[in-house]
Amino acid sequence: MAAVTDVTSRDLAALAPVRLHRVWWALLGVSVVLNVASMAVPALIHHPLTRDRGEIQLYLDVFVEGNLPTWWSVGLLVVAAVLYGVTAALARGTARAESWGWWCGAALLAALSLDDHTQLHERLDRIGRQLVTFDGFPFYWLLPGLVAGLFVAAALLLLASRLRGRPRWFVVAGCALLLGSALGMELVQGLLIAGGESGPVYVLTYHAEELGENVGVLLLMAAAGLSLSIGRRDGGFSLAYRQSR
Repeated sequence: MAAVTDVTSRDLAALAPVRLHRVWWALLGVSVVLNVASMAVPALIHHPLTRDRGEIQLYLDVFVEGNLPTWWSVGLLVVAAVLYGVTAALARGTARAESWGWWCGAALLAALSLDDHTQLHERLDRIGRQLVTFDGFPFYWLLPGLVAGLFVAAALLLLASRLRGRPRWFVVAGCALLLGSALGMELVQGLLIAGGESGPVYVLTYHAEELGENVGVLLLMAAAGLSLSIGRRDGGFSLAYRQSR
């Protein structure tokens, strides 16, 4: 039976390395396919199930919660949180300062997965409405959401400040893309709806938001992957933390 053991980076240097880039590209490919299917199925297939809020359209639409794209997004966040937790545990012995940063990232990603699954951010609309006097903007949750976004940015930038090289820049890029998509693209959508736009431009905008969020999470996952050394050993795998330089 294959086993996973914790060894030093020096031991791993003599082992056959295991590359994870193919897994990363596969995850990206699934994200793109789901995004394209959300647009293409109702546009190309003329059937009551695929149009006018038919069951298949609702199941594939990235704008709708509690369906296939939501499951995929939550799954990516959960996998990223577990990966960050594993990275934090392995870093504890050789890079304690970095380990705390990874733990913060793991907790944050777990919280984001909970938010995505339970639609917690959508429940902030009432708070947002109490902060403004104007009507006609559909996404009032963005106002308290900006505060939550600051916490997200602070936690990920704390991690980035303790890393070096490529892992640091993957964390920064992932954070920027995730927040830019979740908050920035939602703001654009709100402005479009307030201006009476609900056609192709609006549809492209919310699909860009969903794909941007997924790619942002994948970039964060890549940062953890670059910080791990994985090698084949005695029919199993050996895993160690690769301290950033």
